[in-house]
Amino acid sequence: MIDKNLNDKIVIKNVSKTYGEKKALNNLNLTINQGMFGLLGRNGAGKTTLMKILVTLHQPTNGNVKLCGIDIKDKNKIRDIIGYLPQDFTMYNNMSVYEVMDYLGVLVGLNKKNRHKKIVELLEKVNLQNNHKTKVKAMSGGMRRRLGIAQALLNDPKVLIVDEPTAGLDPEERIRFRNILSEIAGNRIVILSTHIVGDIEATCENIVVLDKGEIKFSGTVTQLLNLAKGKIYTLEVAKNELEKVKKEHTVTGVLMKGAKVEVRFISETQPYVNAMVGQVNVEDAYMYLMSKKEGDSYVF
Repeated sequence: MIDKNLNDKIVIKNVSKTYGEKKALNNLNLTINQGMFGLLGRNGAGKTTLMKILVTLHQPTNGNVKLCGIDIKDKNKIRDIIGYLPQDFTMYNNMSVYEVMDYLGVLVGLNKKNRHKKIVELLEKVNLQNNHKTKVKAMSGGMRRRLGIAQALLNDPKVLIVDEPTAGLDPEERIRFRNILSEIAGNRIVILSTHIVGDIEATCENIVVLDKGEIKFSGTVTQLLNLAKGKIYTLEVAKNELEKVKKEHTVTGVLMKGAKVEVRFISETQPYVNAMVGQVNVEDAYMYLMSKKEGDSYVF
């Protein structure tokens, strides 16, 4: 159960992580408060390394982390308050859904009566109540992700961390999964690590963008959108002119309109007479941010 005396934030100070000569994280400073928090970045940006530090699978090379007031070095106490869904939740293939939950419930110390009650409650929360006898190997990717969330909540964690949870899911499953995360974020910290911008836009207000192990952006979704305000243009061109626009600008979207193409692109100033300033979405803003030169950072 969640200890009410713990505080509701994660504090990361001067954290670096190196593997041999490769620096995966470089001097991160970050505070994460209760609610949904988005961690965004390209593959290889350092997101998974940071997640593994937070769940005590790795220790930082330098710096300090406290989760809800507990030092990251105190692995047992940290693991008592944390739930984790890794990128690939593929274990226990020959077990049924209920057997997986029951086994993991034993590992987190739930007695038989409380374990059954908790399992029934969680399977209903993730819409797997009718699949308790289904073997894991027979489940779809979306169902496995939902089972992963259910097992991560068995110990009623103060902090829930999910790593790339919607990669490979169809749109319907992605929306269902995002809704589940939003529902359970009311009284805990939920960290969503992803490279899928739409997941962040739909669920998170506070976000950090990592790039090559460093913080490229830290702030709210609104602040990210404001960075790109007036820098996103739309233009209708003939199909044979599209390649010219792509060569000259970073394109964030293309919409086919019969013989014409509407193209969205990044530009600091109006580059063509017929180009119109477009309304910025989070994907535009992210692309604009990543187009800025290496080393530029925006912390609010």
